[in-house]
Amino acid sequence: MWISCVILALAAGGYALWPLFTKTFVDDAGQAKEPTETDADYLTARKSAIYRNIKELEFEFKMGRLAEADFLQLEAEYKSEAAEILHKLDALNAPTINPEQDARSDACPACGARSTPNKKFCADCGARLQRI
Repeated sequence: MWISCVILALAAGGYALWPLFTKTFVDDAGQAKEPTETDADYLTARKSAIYRNIKELEFEFKMGRLAEADFLQLEAEYKSEAAEILHKLDALNAPTINPEQDARSDACPACGARSTPNKKFCADCGARLQRI
C-alpha cells in the first residue's frame, strides 16, 4: 500500500516540477518556441565581458602579477576585439553606452576613470573624489 503512495507522490511531484526543467517558452499565440538571443544582445554582453577583462588585466599588471610583454600583447588583442564589436554594434544601430549608467557615474579628477556615486575615493588610482 505504501509503495503505491510513494509512486503516486513521485509521479505528482514530477508532473508539477516538469516545467522547471524544460527550456521551451510560449509566445503570444500560445505556441512553444525556443529562446533566441539577438546579435545585439550577444555583442553587448561580449563587449561588457571584454571591458571587464581589460580592467582585470590592468589590475593584474599593476599588482606585478603579469609581465609587461604579456600585458601589452593581451591588451592589444582585447582592444582589437572590442573595436570589432563596437563596429558591429554601430552597424546594427544598437546603443553602446547605457545612458542611465553614464548619468549615474562621475569621472575621477586625477585619472579620468568613471566612479560610482557616493564613493570617496577612486577605485582605479585611489585619489580622493570631489563630490558636490
